[in-house]
Amino acid sequence: MNPTQFAQHGKRLPSWIYKTLAQGWIDEKFPRHLFIETTSLCNLKCSYCPREQRNSELPFSLFRQIIDEATSYGPRSFSLHLFGEPLLYSKWYEAICYIKSRERRHTVLFTTNGTHLNASVDKLLEANPDKVIWSWRPEAKFTEETKRKLKQWGKFQVRILKQVTPKRAWEEWKDWRPIEVKDLHSYGGNIDLSKFGAPNANDGQRHACYHLFLAPAVAWNGDILLCCNEPHHKEVIGKFPEMSIAEAWRSQALETKRKEHLAGEYKGVCSGCDSWKVYPDLFFKWQYKS
Repeated sequence: MNPTQFAQHGKRLPSWIYKTLAQGWIDEKFPRHLFIETTSLCNLKCSYCPREQRNSELPFSLFRQIIDEATSYGPRSFSLHLFGEPLLYSKWYEAICYIKSRERRHTVLFTTNGTHLNASVDKLLEANPDKVIWSWRPEAKFTEETKRKLKQWGKFQVRILKQVTPKRAWEEWKDWRPIEVKDLHSYGGNIDLSKFGAPNANDGQRHACYHLFLAPAVAWNGDILLCCNEPHHKEVIGKFPEMSIAEAWRSQALETKRKEHLAGEYKGVCSGCDSWKVYPDLFFKWQYKS
């Protein structure tokens, strides 16, 4: 199960049941989910994305080491993206296949801008990741054959971003299933949401972010990050492979960050972030220190 699925379950359950299950799911030895930036390259320049213009990728040898380490802790889930376009990774097909070959219960998902799906659809279906999310972009123009194959496959989810998707796109994709409609988010406070008419980053009762307890990230250069919303690597926990993922997960730096969140203190890259909104609170009120 990946964090998105877990959160969906949480929204259907009574709060106390979800929180009890969630805390039982937290693994102190190794994260349940890993975001892995296989490539930093992207062929688009979206106005609501704070990515830096790079053209580098994670060596496949290091990718295998990450998956091997994760596999030693049992079934895990992986997102093969951060700020690059995953279908531009030279080994994207091999990456999916390697994960599945190491542990059949691993799950794989990634978010794509869709511009390479026409050319990649057959290999994508052959590799058979557990979910592919397409965030609508006008540059991605699918053939009817591509649409037919993705529809039949059933693991292709369309994501509509409210503030930047035109009405014509809503109309074109309204009957697609599964479909997700969501607000833009601030990517760790790096995007001014007011420019797009999106809700303020922290207009609500803030709670501890699930990333710190379930899902960190590894960037293309081996930087181990708090989460997938860190485009400028301001708070690096460690460097893979010099530091293992497990060592980073149990590090004092990350433990301090967790304690800050449970004390109602959101410092550094967390200060202007709204990623906490995406998933239900994992903790009971009595577990917070303030």
